[in-house]
Amino acid sequence: MGTLKSMKTMRAKDLDLNKLYKFINQQDKADSEHERIITVPTSALGTLRQELIATLGPERTKGFLLRYGWHCGVSDGIKMKGMSWENENELIWAGPKMHSLHGIVESEPLFTKVDFSNGVLHFEGTWKNSYEAKEYINLFGFSAHPCCHTLVGYASGYLSTIFGKKVIAQEVQCEAMGDEICLCVCKTVDEWDTEFWTKESKYYEPNNISDELDQTYGKLIEERDNLDKTFHIHNRLMKEILRESDLSSIASIQHQITSMPILIEDTNFDLLAVGGLSEQEGLQYSKHMKTVMNTRKNKKQSLKDLDKTILLEVANDHKRLISPIFLHQKIAGYCTFLYPEGTVKELDRMILERAAVACSIYLLNERTRFNTEQRMRGSFLEDLLSQQLPIDEIINRAHNIDFKLNEPYFMIVLNRCNARSTLKEELEFSDQLMANLLTFFKNKQMNILLGQKSRNVMILLSESSISKPELNKKNFCKELLSYCSEKYPRHKFKFGISSNCDSIEEVSNLYEESLTSSKIANHHKNLVFYDDLGIIGILFKSENSREIKRFIDKTIGSLIQEDKNMELTKTLHHYLNNGCNVHKTARVMNFSIGGLRYRLQRLNEILQTDINSPCANYEMYLALQSLIALGELDIDEG
Repeated sequence: MGTLKSMKTMRAKDLDLNKLYKFINQQDKADSEHERIITVPTSALGTLRQELIATLGPERTKGFLLRYGWHCGVSDGIKMKGMSWENENELIWAGPKMHSLHGIVESEPLFTKVDFSNGVLHFEGTWKNSYEAKEYINLFGFSAHPCCHTLVGYASGYLSTIFGKKVIAQEVQCEAMGDEICLCVCKTVDEWDTEFWTKESKYYEPNNISDELDQTYGKLIEERDNLDKTFHIHNRLMKEILRESDLSSIASIQHQITSMPILIEDTNFDLLAVGGLSEQEGLQYSKHMKTVMNTRKNKKQSLKDLDKTILLEVANDHKRLISPIFLHQKIAGYCTFLYPEGTVKELDRMILERAAVACSIYLLNERTRFNTEQRMRGSFLEDLLSQQLPIDEIINRAHNIDFKLNEPYFMIVLNRCNARSTLKEELEFSDQLMANLLTFFKNKQMNILLGQKSRNVMILLSESSISKPELNKKNFCKELLSYCSEKYPRHKFKFGISSNCDSIEEVSNLYEESLTSSKIANHHKNLVFYDDLGIIGILFKSENSREIKRFIDKTIGSLIQEDKNMELTKTLHHYLNNGCNVHKTARVMNFSIGGLRYRLQRLNEILQTDINSPCANYEMYLALQSLIALGELDIDEG
């Protein structure tokens, strides 16, 4: 057998391993012109891959196998270049032939476009019975990604060697993924898109294990230092919690340690505490954040990313590192580091998350304290309503919960108009509403008892506790209604307000009055004062609402049935309200005397009675007032 240089010009199909490699049983050991070849079981190579993945991980193993295949391809490429070929295409096709001769795979070219002079190469081929694919399936099952890494490396190394320019192969189908055959595409680096080459180039660079160990050691040292700092901060925060410090103390400590501005906000990004900034500056940042979040909601952008620590660019000069505060597995607020400029370090994340945990513990303590106090106050209010407490017991329990017995007292019953919601949603809303109401009264330093009964919220307070002189009872109730409406714009509220009494023992009577007022309240008039109801309040308080409606039907039922647009009914109300004086009524209604007399005549005809009769007009006026209280007659529109 001659040397490679002396071999005649040949074709790729004529390749034979005997012409390139020596076998111990065929060649003399001193033969230096042939390279020795050995065989390795495919199962051993599969086990090698398995151990490499266990030791180095899948990413480094891919690089290792690609480079191994690359060097095999380069070795065969050098041999093929030393031989004489009929044409350049034969040299290209020799690569798949060598691949098959080695028993690695059955390789067959599909498409070849080669221009050696212009440096253009595009090669596509199939791989059948890939040992890598079969061993991968045997060891790991089917793969989500192509896994014939040594085959890809071989094709890349071989073509790069014979072409004189870097060529990279890509496996686009793989038997290990469940495809019928493996399919590869080979092109020069220049012809691949930048994104693909940027992603793949790292696998062709040899790893320096020593450098990686040094980098890993450096990272471990950095992580240790970060953990030490985080642990120190965590201890300081826990000490503040044990001292029962508030959120402002937590924010202040965070700023002292990090020198970064920090905001603590609720789920609506209302400011709760600030560190490193004035309160006014903090409010401005919170207001800006609200605008940003409302914009995202309007654009229907997802807000789910706020359930973890993220960096959010709010404006060109304003970045936020935000970490959620959890309470009972739900987000209760957010801790935020402000970054006018600069980059975010991993330590910043760790510190901020510790602050969020401290805030969670604080809110949990506050919620527990609130629930305990609220149960005591609610229980006291329920016992007052039951009228079973002697006065000395009332004084004693009021003292224990710091409820000052300052007369006169009045009660507000707050009722939310029925909304479609599950029982769980209803309970969650009720808890949230009670907490917000308590915060409202706490901020105003008001002396109240808060409780619930039959899905109504009861508020017992003293008129003397309304701190602002310009706020009387009516104005204060309007302010409270406005607060609830703004806090929960999707809900409609009805308020019933009792009269005043000087005895704490009369609380049950106040509850009946406020409950009566809340029942009369409607979407036309959602704030009803018992004092404004007069005799109607007494009638409704007796809970004979069915009898009242029967009285209305008996007295003016024929008019209501006839008067679909309620114009005649309103005329009757104005006429009776002005003492049956035609001239006064005409002025109030801006009517002509003739037009009013015609309407009065129609009323007499429909009602079949003399509306000027004192007995009749008294009953009719009472029926009309009842209609107004029930929300079925709106005189303001008359």
